[in-house]
Amino acid sequence: MRAEQTRNQRKRPRFLLLAVALTLSGLAAYAAWQLVRGLPGDADFYLHKEKYEGVVAKAKALPLEPGAQTDAMLEGFKVNVGRGASGSYTVTITTADWHHAGAYGYVFSDVPLTPRPDPHYPDFQGVDNPGDMPFVDKGIIGQGGRWWSVYNDLL
Repeated sequence: MRAEQTRNQRKRPRFLLLAVALTLSGLAAYAAWQLVRGLPGDADFYLHKEKYEGVVAKAKALPLEPGAQTDAMLEGFKVNVGRGASGSYTVTITTADWHHAGAYGYVFSDVPLTPRPDPHYPDFQGVDNPGDMPFVDKGIIGQGGRWWSVYNDLL
């Protein structure tokens, strides 16, 4: 009987080790998928911050009159650029476009943005930005309201 207890006691740690390893592998795969797929968020933003800031710099270099908007492809991203009457810029960068499954990205503004209820969907928040992503997910931490993650989930 003592030999049986020892055998069962040996199996428990193996099972526990396997369960922990599978759980950690799943979490690592999920985190990698989030970063690789271009879904906006704090981790993706800070990982690719220089690239997104470069897109904004190129967007500001486009010839655009105050009060006008334009669309462009910059560094492989669909970019919507708006220039306010005062000359300030608001730039929407689409990082993931899955068509009817949704579009996701970031909004940059020279002037800090404030979320407001969407006029068509009052349960959702939005910011004033050019392009087709009216819903705001959240402000990027440490950016003072100038960078926001936005989406248009059509499902």
